Amino acid sequence: MRFWITLVLVAFFLNTHAQTMTVKGRFLYTAADEKVVLRGINEMFIWSKDHTGASILPEIAKTGANACRLVWTTQGEPRQLDRLIGNCIRHKMIPIVELHDATGDWSKLQRCLDYWQRDDVKAVMARHKKWVLLNIANEVGHVTRPDTFRLAYTNAVSQLRQAGYEVPLLIDASTWGQDETSILQTWSAIRNADSLKNCMFSVHTYWRQNAQTRLDNLIRRVIADEIPLLFGEAPQPKVGQTCSTDFPYVSLMQQSQQNGIGWLVWSWGAVNNGDCGRPNSAFDITTDGRYGNWEHPWNRDVVIDNPYSIQKTAVRPASILKQSD
Repeated sequence: MRFWITLVLVAFFLNTHAQTMTVKGRFLYTAADEKVVLRGINEMFIWSKDHTGASILPEIAKTGANACRLVWTTQGEPRQLDRLIGNCIRHKMIPIVELHDATGDWSKLQRCLDYWQRDDVKAVMARHKKWVLLNIANEVGHVTRPDTFRLAYTNAVSQLRQAGYEVPLLIDASTWGQDETSILQTWSAIRNADSLKNCMFSVHTYWRQNAQTRLDNLIRRVIADEIPLLFGEAPQPKVGQTCSTDFPYVSLMQQSQQNGIGWLVWSWGAVNNGDCGRPNSAFDITTDGRYGNWEHPWNRDVVIDNPYSIQKTAVRPASILKQSD
């Protein structure tokens, strides 16, 4: 009996003294041991006039999102990043910080790693380590061999752990985030090489062919293999003639809700997605970054109206609601 009491006390001590979010199996938990299914939005803060999110984040928070992916670059000032992360938490959303420098380009991955290892950046991330997730780099690499992907991210994770990071590390798929097979073939090896086993993996569903079949197959694998995966940029339907995909976005929302899988839609719209342009940009949720000024009918559906929308499915953990400013 004494043995079992000791085990219970140890487990209680560990749970009540966790200092970061953690990945257990395929799920994410807060430091207070609350399971969290991420439901949120991306925004390109680094290219906005509001680097700290003082005006944008309150508008995003009106959606009920429990997470926001904060687009940043290695040119960003750590002091502003500090305020951006703090404002995200203040508005009761989990901050997911990502660096955009290496998008599509393996040669720039180390640039991102060097930024994360700067003392001033480490100090910012340490200050917010209870809530922050570190998305190592956005969509690194074009078509990539599994061994190349595995070795690159095993090394990346090792560097960040040696630098002292304990927070969950989020890894995007290759081929601009779209190649789910790069995750399916390497996630276990990368996670097992992580000294803390605290990694998550992300797929961006800008798929132009066989989208429903790929989605169904990926979700089956996530469940069967217990893969800690979220859709880091999704869902996205067909809108207009440029930068659009004929994607079954309602199916993604429904299956994600039924199976406890997170998703973060791209992107809020305070910053125009310049590759697509307005009007009829496929990727802007709002016309100007203000809640309710939807760019397309599907935006309101994803954010509010659909039974599987952000507003109807996002749950903010009790411990972030109690978090003081």
